[in-house]
Amino acid sequence: MPNKTVTIQPVGFSAPVAKAARELESYLPRVAPVSVCVKPGVPGVPKGCGATIVLGTSRHLQGLGLGRLPEEHELDDALAVIPRNGTLYLIGSNGRSVLFAAYRLLEELGVVFLRPGPDGEVVPRHKVLQLPAKAIREKASYRHRGICIEGYPRLEHVLGLLDWMAKKKLNSWHLEFLNAGVYWDRGYQIRPESSRQEYHRKLDQADYEDIDTRTVAAAQERGMLIHRGGHGWTSVLLGYQGTGWYEYSFADVPKERRSWIALVNGKRQLHHGQPSNTELCYSNPEVWAAFIEEALAYARRHAETDFLHVWLSDSYNNNCECEACSRQSPTDWYALLINEIGARLRAERLPMRVVLIAYYNTLWPPQQVKITADNVVFMYAPISRCYRHCITDSNCGDSLDSERPARNEMALPKGNRASADMARRWQGVEMPDSLVFEYYRWAPVWKDGLSLDLADTVYKDMRDYARLGINGVISNDCISAFYPIPISANAMADLLWNSRVPAREHRAATMQAAFGPHASAVEAYLAETRLLFADGACHYVLAAREQTEPDGETLARAARFTSRSRKRFREWARKEANPVIRRGLELLVVHAEHAELLAHAAVGGQRCDAAQVERLRASYGERLPELLDAYGPWIDAKIGETVRRALDAAERKCVQEQPERR
Repeated sequence: MPNKTVTIQPVGFSAPVAKAARELESYLPRVAPVSVCVKPGVPGVPKGCGATIVLGTSRHLQGLGLGRLPEEHELDDALAVIPRNGTLYLIGSNGRSVLFAAYRLLEELGVVFLRPGPDGEVVPRHKVLQLPAKAIREKASYRHRGICIEGYPRLEHVLGLLDWMAKKKLNSWHLEFLNAGVYWDRGYQIRPESSRQEYHRKLDQADYEDIDTRTVAAAQERGMLIHRGGHGWTSVLLGYQGTGWYEYSFADVPKERRSWIALVNGKRQLHHGQPSNTELCYSNPEVWAAFIEEALAYARRHAETDFLHVWLSDSYNNNCECEACSRQSPTDWYALLINEIGARLRAERLPMRVVLIAYYNTLWPPQQVKITADNVVFMYAPISRCYRHCITDSNCGDSLDSERPARNEMALPKGNRASADMARRWQGVEMPDSLVFEYYRWAPVWKDGLSLDLADTVYKDMRDYARLGINGVISNDCISAFYPIPISANAMADLLWNSRVPAREHRAATMQAAFGPHASAVEAYLAETRLLFADGACHYVLAAREQTEPDGETLARAARFTSRSRKRFREWARKEANPVIRRGLELLVVHAEHAELLAHAAVGGQRCDAAQVERLRASYGERLPELLDAYGPWIDAKIGETVRRALDAAERKCVQEQPERR
C-alpha cells in the first residue's frame, strides 16, 4: 500500500510543464510505494501551496528565495532541482528544461533511460521515496542536441525515439527534405516486414505531411526545437516534389525553367537525372527571386519551424559555369541567398532561424560575402570524415589543401585531419550560432555488418567540437539504431548535456544497466569478435573488406565462436527475469547470428561454394523480416544491406574463381 501522497503543482500552462507533471505521476509510484496527485496548473505559486513538488520555469518561480535559478533562454537549456522547506522545486530555463528537470529527478532516484521501446528503461523499486536533500544545478554543455530522421522509419518508431530523446535531454528534432516522404516510403513500402498490411499501403503527399505533423506534435509536446527542410529546394524550383532523390527525364522539366539549371560542361541538364542533386544558375534573377519566395512560402506554411534548413544540391562539382555565376565562388552565392532569406524572415516577423550548411559545393567558406543576417545558423556537415577516430585526430587522413579548389574540381577531404581543418577555416567567418550535422548512426554503424562500436569516437567528439567552435550536434541517425548495445546513442546524448562525464565510467554504467551481471562477458564477446573479424589496420570487418580477408582457419574459428556465443546468449536470455537485460541479450543473439552468417558467407566465397552462398541468401531473406518485426525499435533495415553486400562479394568471388578451378 502507498505510504505517502506526493502532490505536484505545475506552474504555468506550457505543454512541456504539463508533460513533466504527468511523467512524475506515472513514474513515482513505480519507484516507491506512493500515490501522486497532480493539481491543475496555476499562473503563479499560491501562498500556502503545500505541494511536495512544484514545477515551473525561472520566470514563474523567481522571488521565492530559492537562490540561483537557471537563466531564462529559448534555446539554451538549464535546470535546477532545489529542496526548500519541505518542497522540491523543479525549475528550467524554459518549459522544455522543466521536463528535463523532471527526468533528472528520476535519474537521481535510479531510473535509467537506456533505449526507446519496450523494456528500455531501468526503474528501481525503493521501500521509501527519498527526494533529493541537496540542490542540483546543471546547464547543457551544448545548445544544439538532436537527431535528424534517417533509415527506414515508421511512425511508432519515431514516437518512441522522441520519447527517449526528451528523457536523455536532447532538444531538437529534424525532418529532412521539404517533407520526409522518402523516409516514410522506405519504412512503409520498402522495409522487408511484415504480414501486417498497413505497413505496405501506398503513401501520397498528404500521408507524408500527416505523419510529419504527428511527429512534430509529439516533439512540441516536449518543447523540442523543430528543424525542417534540407535538400529538395532545387527540385521544387524545377517543378518537382522536394521530398527525395528521385530520378526524372530532362524532358519533364518545364521548358521555361530549363535555363534555370546550372551550365556544366556546356550543357544544362539534370545531374545524374536527379533534380535534388542538380545545382541552379544562381546569377539568374528569375532563379534568385523564385528560390527566396519558395523558402518564404514554406516558412509561412510551417510556422512551427524553429530552424529552416535551406541547402543546395546533394552533390558536388556540378556548379554553374556561366560567366555571371563564375564571378563568385559557390559559397559566396549561397551566403548571399541565405542573407536575403534571413532578412526576409525578419521583415515578415517569422521568428525562425535559417540554417546555412557547409557541405559538398559549399564546404569552403565564402571569400567575399559576409553573413549579415543575425538569424543565420552555421552548420558543418563533415560527410567524408572517418568514424574510427575522433574528429580532431591529426593522424587520421591528409592535411587540407591550402588553396580552395577551382570550380567543379573539388575533392572531398579525406579523413579527420582535413575535416577538422575545414571546421577551423569556418571559425574565421563570423556566425551568430553553429552546430555540426553528424552521421554517427546512419551508415557507419551498419557498414561492417556487426555494428561498429562508435562509443570511443563519440566520447571524444563530444568534447572536441567545442574546441572547433561548434555549439552542438544534430546527428543524421537511423531511427532504430540501438543494436547490439546502446552505448553510442547514450554517449552522444549524455555528453552533449555534460561533456565532462568520464567516458570509462559512463560506458561501465551503461553496460551494467543493459546487461547486469553479464556486462563483462558481453564486453569480452565484443572484443573477441573485433579481433576475429578485423582486417589488419582497418577497423571495418568482413562486409567492408574489399582487398584482403582472413584465412580459412580464422573464419572457421570465427564461425565456431559466434555460434557458441549465440547459443550462450539465448540461454541467458531464456533464464533472465529482468526484462531490460533479457532484451539486451536478445539483441546480442541477433548480433552473433549475423556474425556467424558473415563468416559462413566469406567461407563460401573462399571455397567457391555458390550453392552455400545461395542457401545463406535464401535463409536470410526469410529471417530478416522476422528480426525486424521482433526488434524494429532498435534494429534498422539497413542491416540487411550490409549482409547482401557480403553475400554479393562472396558470389562474385565464386564466379571469378570458378573458371580457374575448371
